[in-house]
Amino acid sequence: MMSVPLTPERSRDVIRQAILLILTSTLILTVLGVVMVFSATSVSSISVAIAFDDPSARFAMAQRQLQFAVVGLISLAVFSLVPAAFYRKAAWPLFVLGIVLQLLVLTPLGISVGGNTNWISLGGVNIQPSEFLKLAAALWLAVMLGRIAREDMTDLRRVLNPAGAGAIAALIAVLAGQDMGTAIIYVLMFAVAFYLAGIPGRWFASAGLFVGLAAVILVAIQSSRLNRIIDYAQNLFTMPDIHEPTQSDYAMWAFGTGGIGGVGLGASREKWNYLPEAHNDFIFAVIGEELGFFGGLAVILLYVVLGFGMLRIITHHSEMWVRCFVAMVAMWLVGQALLNMMVVTGVLPVFGVPLPFISQGGSALVACLLAVAVVISAALSHPGVAKSLRLPRMSYRSTAALRSTR
Repeated sequence: MMSVPLTPERSRDVIRQAILLILTSTLILTVLGVVMVFSATSVSSISVAIAFDDPSARFAMAQRQLQFAVVGLISLAVFSLVPAAFYRKAAWPLFVLGIVLQLLVLTPLGISVGGNTNWISLGGVNIQPSEFLKLAAALWLAVMLGRIAREDMTDLRRVLNPAGAGAIAALIAVLAGQDMGTAIIYVLMFAVAFYLAGIPGRWFASAGLFVGLAAVILVAIQSSRLNRIIDYAQNLFTMPDIHEPTQSDYAMWAFGTGGIGGVGLGASREKWNYLPEAHNDFIFAVIGEELGFFGGLAVILLYVVLGFGMLRIITHHSEMWVRCFVAMVAMWLVGQALLNMMVVTGVLPVFGVPLPFISQGGSALVACLLAVAVVISAALSHPGVAKSLRLPRMSYRSTAALRSTR
């Protein structure tokens, strides 16, 4: 049976529906994230307020998360209306700026957290530049790959200069801060982009072997990473240690306590200074405890909806750079969510990646919402989509004028 090609009207309708799915799932995940950060940080925030006799410290972390959520959602609304042509033209300066910000972690502005120097302090505000570099690198690499004809993807020089070289530079900049968890997300993002662009399978396999060997070396040379792998391998064949439980053990107890329906919002036991990073990398365990199996399943389904919406854009948009960019953002948001949940449930060894939109962290939240904004802008560039949604669009000239007044 011959397949019937999609009409332009059908592609337009599919992408329009995808935009609505992405926006709906993003909004729900963001609101849920703020609620769960309030819950997960309540014990520590109240403890600090009592210890220092400072009532203003109560829920301070959660209030900051709410502020970042508001800023991020406003940015989502504004930057999604900026024409995709502007982002395509701004790919180089944004990428260079992202690399520069990331390299600042090696200067006195750098801040070490949990053994990783992946933060900088600018004007009293701590920023995680690797989160914004994800967006800048994805946009830049997509534009570079979009300029290479598919038949030229077998030319190694065309692929490496500048696309491959830039991807390696971004990866090295992140690894310079010793953040291997974030580097894994970069590798997956870049891999899906090169695969979608059509590089030969033998190159893909060779690069995979090289990356795997490099990962083994990076794990072996740092004792903390190696110990995590050893602990993970040992825990696969042992019961949880009630005397010296690991972070994964506490997470498993949280899920077990939550059961089907959960213990109730705010009633988590493990967040009482038992489960490390309950508000950040392991917030999914708090969701499982307080909202139960159905709450965790709802979160998973929201990411499925988000990924499905992006997949529809990937398969129906007319421009290659858009397809590559959306694929990288999907791997970032949905792939990282999957990896985070696999870590929390003990399927993978512990490595530090937050749950997008939900884990506490202003840089990560704003960067994720900005990424969705650019995805929406790119989707609206498909013929007829913006008009069908009856959205006001900034012209390229008005966007440039707006930037020049800042």
